[in-house]
Amino acid sequence: MKRRKIGALFFVTVLILTLFSACSTGNKEATGKNNTTGGTVSSDEKITLRFSWWGGEDRHAATIAAIEAYKQIAPNVTIEAEYQGFDGYEQKIKTQLAGGTSADIMQLDLPWLQELTSKGDFFLDLGNSSEFDAAGFDQDFLNNFGVYNDQLVAVPTGVNSYCMIINKTLADKLGIQTDVEWDWDSIYEAGKKLHEEDSSKYLLLADHAALRQDIVTMLKQRTGAQWVNEDYTVGFSKEDAVASFEWLHKAMEAGVYQPIGESDLFFGKIDQNPKWINQEIPMAPSMSSTLLSLKNVLPDGVEIVTSLPVIAKDAKDTGVLIRPSQLFAISNKSKHQEEASKFLSWFMNDKEAAAILGDVRSVPPVKSSQEAAVAAGKIDAAITNAVELGLSHAGIVDNSVANNSEVQKVLEDIIQKVSYGKSTPEEAADELIASLTSKLKEIKDRK
Repeated sequence: MKRRKIGALFFVTVLILTLFSACSTGNKEATGKNNTTGGTVSSDEKITLRFSWWGGEDRHAATIAAIEAYKQIAPNVTIEAEYQGFDGYEQKIKTQLAGGTSADIMQLDLPWLQELTSKGDFFLDLGNSSEFDAAGFDQDFLNNFGVYNDQLVAVPTGVNSYCMIINKTLADKLGIQTDVEWDWDSIYEAGKKLHEEDSSKYLLLADHAALRQDIVTMLKQRTGAQWVNEDYTVGFSKEDAVASFEWLHKAMEAGVYQPIGESDLFFGKIDQNPKWINQEIPMAPSMSSTLLSLKNVLPDGVEIVTSLPVIAKDAKDTGVLIRPSQLFAISNKSKHQEEASKFLSWFMNDKEAAAILGDVRSVPPVKSSQEAAVAAGKIDAAITNAVELGLSHAGIVDNSVANNSEVQKVLEDIIQKVSYGKSTPEEAADELIASLTSKLKEIKDRK
């Protein structure tokens, strides 16, 4: 699967322009065969579909409300909602797919797609579905992230940007600037100073997945290239890895990050971390799609803003990540693929659905849906800002090998060792290169 940077970034440009222009033009008519569905589907057959996803309470509530609205479109269709937090979801989905028991419609994370599509024919080719309307999506965006083995196996749920999510109310109180572009030196010094002044406070909220993204960002900024290559080789040197792990080690020791033994208790659900809820951590490097969950656990009146993630002063590439929030796919074993496709097409394209869902999966990927969400007042300005900043500073688009969950887990495991002080930066660099080389060969040999 090829990754085309220009097409995807042009698409995001269109997204942002649409968001701002929609504020003045109002809710325009959507295009596409399923966008204007207002009548009842003429069928007496009673159909039950299962729909699984993960997320926070805001995403759950909005998705359930959309499901309820669909009953007016297709009263013969019952959609059973299966939802939870992120922790444990990946393993559940992979087990269900292997056993042929997955939901008809499922939310997936990008790193799983390469592995899953190499193991079996699990997903319906939406590109060949007469009931799914993909006309509103940018084709480069679909090709970059949803096409595997020449099939459209999944569609983006939203446009997501890695950013800094900031409790500005708390940051102002602590004397931490929110209108600066952070580099690795300045954020280290700010975090060290904050923790020295009050040992109960940390600057950055991050579980091991966020730490993995920070290390990947550092490597890409140092090399200006992918951290793993399309040919299944390592894309950085030992020196690059040592420097990145040295920064992580000293940041952990200085209290820039909350200790990983505490933060990982809330892996995949960082909005439930008491340090964030009790306003003892002002900043979270995260994807823009998590902003609402992080905002909604704070008291009314707390101001949340976004900024760029950390970018090295001498970066060869910004490393700023633009990607789908998640992806939706339909099971190839679904007994009701046509109805599942109709529902998913409505969910992604319909104006009423967009007004209900808003930005619970970040910025909608279909232009007409963005306009409807903006007109309904359902796009948070901080999320718009994060995606706009991501656009203007976007780094190289990750290849499918870099997005492989097995590859990412190799890095995560070593990051945990460094964070716990169980491995020196030198040892970690050696282990990372050796383990990655082995894992990449294993994955390539399976093709």
